[in-house]
Amino acid sequence: MPESSRVPLLLAAQVVEEQRKGAVVLDTRDAERFAQLHIRGAMQLGLVGPFASWAAMLLEPDLDLVIVYSLADEHRWREERISLASIAIKRCASLCQTLERDRSLQLVDVRSRAEWLQGHLPGAISVPLLDLRSRMQLIDPTKPSLVYCHEGYRATTAASILLQQSSSDIGILIDGIEGWSASGLPLEVPTTVTPTGR
Repeated sequence: MPESSRVPLLLAAQVVEEQRKGAVVLDTRDAERFAQLHIRGAMQLGLVGPFASWAAMLLEPDLDLVIVYSLADEHRWREERISLASIAIKRCASLCQTLERDRSLQLVDVRSRAEWLQGHLPGAISVPLLDLRSRMQLIDPTKPSLVYCHEGYRATTAASILLQQSSSDIGILIDGIEGWSASGLPLEVPTTVTPTGR
């Protein structure tokens, strides 16, 4: 491979410096590893899953990218005092209790509109991942949010994008609507379509 076409390997401090210059830090680790710890402001898009199609739809072709992959050294990040963040992970088994304790929690469904119309978690709002940046105003930043999709892939990406724009309390329902249905919990099916997707 010619020297000019090789992808440089960056130290954590260099990654953050590139981020300061406007590069997008794209973390390609799986959802749970990303949620546990990541470079603050990074966007997550897991390599395990439909990576190529989502990357083509969500990333501008002229973006400067810094890619974080499975060999990321989280210990080194801490040593170098990199600004790190984590995202709370919830599972359907405990969600009912969480909703009873915290009525202000807003459920954000980032699946497609067609999926939403087939059934969604009761009380959720529809903000499809592809429309997230243009419809972010539908999510109340003063309330805690729990983002979900079918089984966590899109939800993690959506949560990472939301956290680039806000310091709100955002979590991921990692087992998504699949876990909800497997638990025998009821879905809400909209009878009318409204502009806000409620």
